[in-house]
Amino acid sequence: MYNRLNAMAKYADVTVINPIPWSPLHSFIDKFKHLRNIPAKTQRGNLTIYHPRYLSIPGYVKGIEIPTYRSAVKKVINEIGFDFDLIDLHWTFPDLPTGDYLSNRFGVPYRVTLRGMEAFHIQDGDVRQASVAQYLNKVGSIISLSTEMANQAISMGASPEKVTVIRNGVDTEMFFYKPIEESRALLKLPKEHRIVLGVGSLIHRKGFDVVIKAMAEIESKEKLFHFYILGSEGPEGDYRSELKKLVREKELENFVHFVGAVPNETLVDWYNAADVFCLSSRGEGSPNVLTEALACGCSAVSTKVGSAPDIMESEKGLGVLVDVDDSRNMRDALLQLLAKENDRQQRAEVFGKYTWDWCAKQTFDE
Repeated sequence: MYNRLNAMAKYADVTVINPIPWSPLHSFIDKFKHLRNIPAKTQRGNLTIYHPRYLSIPGYVKGIEIPTYRSAVKKVINEIGFDFDLIDLHWTFPDLPTGDYLSNRFGVPYRVTLRGMEAFHIQDGDVRQASVAQYLNKVGSIISLSTEMANQAISMGASPEKVTVIRNGVDTEMFFYKPIEESRALLKLPKEHRIVLGVGSLIHRKGFDVVIKAMAEIESKEKLFHFYILGSEGPEGDYRSELKKLVREKELENFVHFVGAVPNETLVDWYNAADVFCLSSRGEGSPNVLTEALACGCSAVSTKVGSAPDIMESEKGLGVLVDVDDSRNMRDALLQLLAKENDRQQRAEVFGKYTWDWCAKQTFDE
């Protein structure tokens, strides 16, 4: 969200209101404690960002968030005044009810961007799901980061005419082509190894176990590649012990490397050092790691999740799409790309046009 809005702020005045959930319970729950340190107003890049608080009881009475969220947003608007041409929502609940209220109150259109399947709240089956379905019928326009989410919105009653797919851009000043030898030397990686790279939290949803199972199906160890996994535990848990147990069972200790979390500025060298990037996820919205790897010129194998098909099919020669949880399909695709000669620099140049500025311009066209 930040990258797109920051890019859009070069073409229009953008004010961001980012309400923060609050309750007396938040100070006692580890994953929420950091929220109390967020100031009421910040400046980041080209954006002024307001952070009013709204009452939210973790796990309960979600309907209360509709009036409390709206009240928090109104408080900021009363302070700064309402002088906007568009209300641009970047989540669904409780954002959509507030956007609808402001649209009616001030007579300006509102739209929403769908950033992940969880935005539909189907998994919750409560007031949130009902609210999203109701307002997807009312909102003026919808931007979806993937065809998958666009189809889901239409299945919930949104008019196809008001749904547009615009995927995320990529920061090409941070992610760009470098010679593979240079990046491997910097990271002290063996020149002779064939390297597949996975990046993400060590959670079940990221599907790293599928790649490990695919490796176990390769008949000869001489044909094996080295699988480097960058990431640590995530908000959905820690799947490390299960992954490491699987590695031991498959006798792949010398071929699977758990690197842990790495500084963001070193990712450009990891992408450039790899022979193939692998997105093995069971679910995604718009996977930035995939676009980052492609911007560096690394070919990719990706599961058919979120906007990955839209990304992979945007240009020829980016890589191979595979089905979710299909280790045999994954094995064949990885071996296919590892055996293939490719022009990494040309791939980086071709994909490098999909910047955040490109994304901002696509958004303005809508």
